[in-house]
Amino acid sequence: MSNIGNKETMSKNLKYYIERSGKDRKTLAEIWGFPYSTVTDWINGNKYPRIDRIEVMADYFGILKSDLSEERTEEHREMRKKNDNLADSVLDLRRD
Repeated sequence: MSNIGNKETMSKNLKYYIERSGKDRKTLAEIWGFPYSTVTDWINGNKYPRIDRIEVMADYFGILKSDLSEERTEEHREMRKKNDNLADSVLDLRRD
C-alpha cells in the first residue's frame, strides 16, 4: 500500500535520489530554485513539498512523481536503475 503524502516516505526517497545524483542538497536547491532550508526540511522529513515542487524534482531526476511520494522497495529501485541504463544504451546506439 502506498503512503502518498507521507513525509517520511518522501524523505527516504529524496535521500535515495539525491545520493544517486552525486550532488549535494545545496547544489540541488540552487538548480531547482528552492531555498536550501526548504530542501533540508524535505530531506529531514519535517515538511512535505507541494506537488509542483515534487514535479520539478522528479523531472530533474528523470523519474515519476510517485517515485518520490510513494513507498518503494529496493527491488523497485534496482529495476528502475536497470531500465534507465537500458534506455541510455538504446539512446547511445541511436546517436551512433
